[in-house]
Amino acid sequence: MTEKKDEDQELAVIAARTAEIRAGLDAAYSKEELRRPLSRRIVHMLVAATTAATAVKLKTLSARVEALEEGGIKYLGNFQRAAAYAKGDTVTHSGSLWVALRAVPTGTAPGRDPAYWQLASKGDKPVKRAPTGPTA
Repeated sequence: MTEKKDEDQELAVIAARTAEIRAGLDAAYSKEELRRPLSRRIVHMLVAATTAATAVKLKTLSARVEALEEGGIKYLGNFQRAAAYAKGDTVTHSGSLWVALRAVPTGTAPGRDPAYWQLASKGDKPVKRAPTGPTA
């Protein structure tokens, strides 16, 4: 827990320093100043700012990926016309497995509109079960 807190503080310091460097770079320079070669310090600051900005973006993306991976697949059983489905929900319909690509309007069956459903696994025709028990 302390390690994560230290990492968060370090990223906050880097983000603040990046904003400071960016503000300096956005300042108006004369033509003469722009013709001068960049100093090592400026180059190092540019690299540091780019690295810091990338680190912040990567941290955000890593958190999103982790949240997605924790969620896994949400299987909701057989498709129900009266049910509402959200992006990522999976259902079985006509022997196949379908995944909702976005919020699905009530009654929109899998296979009818490719904007809402994607086939995940095609099944064979539904199995007809023979009656069990004694036959007369």
